[in-house]
Amino acid sequence: MGASDLLLVPARPEHVDFWRSLRAEAAARRYVDTEEDTPETLVKRILETSSLEEPRAKGFRWFVRYGDAWVGTVSARDVSREHGRAQLGYMMAEAYHGRGLGSRAVGMMLERLFSLPFLQRVWLTTLSENLGSQGVARKLGFTMEGTLRGHSLLRGERKDQQYWGLLRAEWESRQRG
Repeated sequence: MGASDLLLVPARPEHVDFWRSLRAEAAARRYVDTEEDTPETLVKRILETSSLEEPRAKGFRWFVRYGDAWVGTVSARDVSREHGRAQLGYMMAEAYHGRGLGSRAVGMMLERLFSLPFLQRVWLTTLSENLGSQGVARKLGFTMEGTLRGHSLLRGERKDQQYWGLLRAEWESRQRG
């Protein structure tokens, strides 16, 4: 399949069953607390997202389609026009790990987000042991800005959390060349 076979589709409530199954996979549960996932809570999260054209949007979510299959989700939340920033998240189905689809999907999301004139910075967090997510960040030009030791609690265990950042100027420089 070619590059055009990877699509970002705006989130809709009918995606909730796929999202629940994605979040239930062992690979996702290793790094994300999914204990509170109910269809109602996930639909609420979908309905709280907006289109890029919405001037007061606080978040965006797309589902990732590859050919005929749903393969993941990408999102931006805590969007601040005042500070020109947003926090990114992404999750890919385990069967599609290691194929570069996560990097491509996040890159497509970054293209859309940086079309917003106010956006100057995006950031994401990963657990220190999540090497796949760190690979996505590195491949797209993010800089690891620091590690907060024991910052997260996942199923009763303290975890170190890394913060990664990408500035508009860095993204644009990579796009030029």
